[in-house]
Amino acid sequence: MGRFSDLLGTLNSKFKLGIGGPQLKNSAGVIQARDTADAAYSAMAALLFQTYGNDFELNSGAAGSGADWKYTLRRPSTGMTLALTVVMPSGTPAPGQAITVQSYSSGVITLEYTTIAGGTDKPVVDTTSLVFGSAGTLAMYTAPANAVHQLYKIVIDTAFTGAPTMSIGIAGNTSKYVAATQIDLTAAAGTVFEIDPGLASVGTTEALIITYAAGGAGAGAARILDEYVIPS
Repeated sequence: MGRFSDLLGTLNSKFKLGIGGPQLKNSAGVIQARDTADAAYSAMAALLFQTYGNDFELNSGAAGSGADWKYTLRRPSTGMTLALTVVMPSGTPAPGQAITVQSYSSGVITLEYTTIAGGTDKPVVDTTSLVFGSAGTLAMYTAPANAVHQLYKIVIDTAFTGAPTMSIGIAGNTSKYVAATQIDLTAAAGTVFEIDPGLASVGTTEALIITYAAGGAGAGAARILDEYVIPS
């Protein structure tokens, strides 16, 4: 029998693996993998990693300030009816793509990268807020090439005072889609103006803007919804 054939543990709080190797450390009941000098955490590799709690923590020792925060992945604590396996997508995504379900079978969820594009069956709605103190030129968003603007909704949340005006368009053509004469910002709260510009698409992107004149307004708020599609 070897001298340590029945070794069950150590009274020390650390156990080093080899000369100059990493060590396992007891820190308030938590097992830590530390480097040989106990100055930093050491990497661990395993064929299968199992955790019996609901949380998987990244950057557990975060300072909790600045850009140093903990990130937690959590299993739902209720509602599950079987064990699930999630298979992440292969390859790399393109900007703007989303992770969607490619297939599901017997508890295995396979994900993939999918391009979510506006189309005749996929309208996209952009929302911009306008208040009485907004700048004279308010950026909305950049419409993609070939977008067809089907409907503009201007929703008055709080009636504007004074004599304000607004239009929707692009630099150099600030009333391309909605003219100031089509909207009354002083209308009662809850009023909705709906405008179909009836214009054909253009083959390039467009940076849409709201051109606003306060006209002495001291109160008022509205939402501008732009619904567009990219015809297939």
